[in-house]
Amino acid sequence: MAHPSLVFIRIMAGSIASGNRRSRCYTAARSGVTRGGTTIAEVFRRAWERLVRKQWLILYPLILGIINSVAFLAVYAADGNRLSWNSFFVANFYRWDYIRDHFMAHPTWSPDLGVAIFAGLAACLFAAMIRAPYFRAIAGMGYPRAPRNRDEAVRLSIFYVFSNLILTAAPVALPGISVITGIADVVIFVILVLIVFADYIIVFDQLPFLASLRRSARFVWRRWLVVAIVIFVLQFIYYGVFRLYDAYYSTAEGVFILLPLSLLLVQAFLTLVVDLIFIFMYQQTRSGMR
Repeated sequence: MAHPSLVFIRIMAGSIASGNRRSRCYTAARSGVTRGGTTIAEVFRRAWERLVRKQWLILYPLILGIINSVAFLAVYAADGNRLSWNSFFVANFYRWDYIRDHFMAHPTWSPDLGVAIFAGLAACLFAAMIRAPYFRAIAGMGYPRAPRNRDEAVRLSIFYVFSNLILTAAPVALPGISVITGIADVVIFVILVLIVFADYIIVFDQLPFLASLRRSARFVWRRWLVVAIVIFVLQFIYYGVFRLYDAYYSTAEGVFILLPLSLLLVQAFLTLVVDLIFIFMYQQTRSGMR
């Protein structure tokens, strides 16, 4: 799996419209909170405070992780591979290496490629359908089951297609040249920082795709150092998790059933923590700009 930290960290989505008073995010500024910015310690403290109160939030990213594995299963089966437990879960763990080797090394149109494109688009749609209510659940007291409206789902789907093409597919398609890869990593990191709030803005502020990108860049400009440090720390954690599981997947002769299940749970938990952190940062930055 190339660029594991970038692959995982950008699986995030938006929240709720800012015009509804009852749907105001739990991270809204309270008395005693400085609107101009918060320390990194405060960001993590508030995220943990919310996490211990709503543990069932993990079901949203867990379901999405299962859907992503099923989408890859469709690609894996359409490519004519034998469906065995070990081979599939090893390929699933290194899925972006698999996609690069089978579809990007020698790109030609085929039914297999069509299935891969369809599965990717479907995964983006499911991401929008699940993450919109997921962030509404973070913001409110209930556990919504659907996006607020069709426009919200469409805008999020477009954003996920764009972000996955830029942050995931493009790096995988690059030639294996260290200089080019190094430059691409820097450019991708900058893009990641600039659009980190875009999906939240799509849903919180009900803005269209391009307007959300512009506003995200403005938000990041207000506190770019804190955002960059938090993203760097999270990428380091994701990379550590990847290396930990990679040490087993690359040497084991067989995959124990609990290994892929534990990976799904770990990824879901880390995704939840990421969203809690950035929703808090988004709300505080938005409050400071009013």
